[in-house]
Amino acid sequence: MVALIVVVSHWSLVWHHAVPDFDTDTLIGYTTIGVCSQPWIVKGMGDSAHPLGNAFLTRWACLFEGNETVTPSMAWYALICAAVLVTVALLVLLARAAGGGLVAAVVALGYLGTSPVLRTLSSRAEENWIGMALFVVVTMVVMAAHTSPPDRRARWLLAVGGSTLVLAVWHSQYVLVLAFGLAPWGLLAFVRPSWVGTTSRQVLELATAMALPAVAAIGLLFGSGYATRVPYHRMFFSVFNPDAFHGIGTWSLDYVAYSGRWLTGWAGNDGMEEKLFAAPEGVAHLVLGAFALLVFVVLVVTTRNTVLMAAAFGALLLTFLFEPHNAERWDPVVAVTLMALAHGAYLRPSEAVTTPTEKILVS
Repeated sequence: MVALIVVVSHWSLVWHHAVPDFDTDTLIGYTTIGVCSQPWIVKGMGDSAHPLGNAFLTRWACLFEGNETVTPSMAWYALICAAVLVTVALLVLLARAAGGGLVAAVVALGYLGTSPVLRTLSSRAEENWIGMALFVVVTMVVMAAHTSPPDRRARWLLAVGGSTLVLAVWHSQYVLVLAFGLAPWGLLAFVRPSWVGTTSRQVLELATAMALPAVAAIGLLFGSGYATRVPYHRMFFSVFNPDAFHGIGTWSLDYVAYSGRWLTGWAGNDGMEEKLFAAPEGVAHLVLGAFALLVFVVLVVTTRNTVLMAAAFGALLLTFLFEPHNAERWDPVVAVTLMALAHGAYLRPSEAVTTPTEKILVS
């Protein structure tokens, strides 16, 4: 019943698309200006953020060009709704396999239904829903590969390579999150392997499985000119943009305030539109943001799953470096939160053992 309410709530927001979004409205609009009659694999079709994802979405909408029953907009909304359903199913699967059970599933779905980040994405009919669903898949597969026995490791590594490849060509944001998190996690395995519960050999195998297919595909897209490099990190609100960054102190305080906005929703509906808005002001918002970040860290640490901890670090780092005001940058943080909630370790704090995460996809 909870899953049904959550799914229908998000579907309703997606279908009404009450909040304008640049990517959504632009790509749907392409179907009205003759793009559908052109080849969909053309030079310049992708960029640094969307190597192949936007081209696929445009082609999907074009399949319904001229259809009076299912319009390109309706086809877009249906695809986003499917991603919502997949995310719900993955969380239920994780709760069942990790031992969180019904209570953990209900808690995770409750946050999925009330998260201001996800409700904003739904209101925008944002394609980030697809990227987030793929991010959850890759993270769960990596978690499973990390703890798989030797006789099953090869097949899990193949799954890691394939899923990471799809994620990499879809949207680079999520690959950056995994890179930011798993790189220090892997380096730590060479120094203190017991801290991350793995070995240097397993890290090398995992890094190879994740990097080789993804790097090859991205290199091909950019090397051939079909995707172009766009310096988004210098164009928009980030620490790399001198017009936006005015010192680490001010930036850090604003980041904490934005955290309270996006993780709790206390600041209301400001910021739902895709535009720059100031960080909530006042000590109360700083306290709220610091508390929200603390709860997030504690929640992830209680899982004792070092892969999930690494993903959490990468997600927080991305939002700190780039567009902390934008809901589209916070969905990896929310995705990690949802997985930690579904894991359910906070419901059994006395247990001092980690869950064999290979069960997640084979239970």
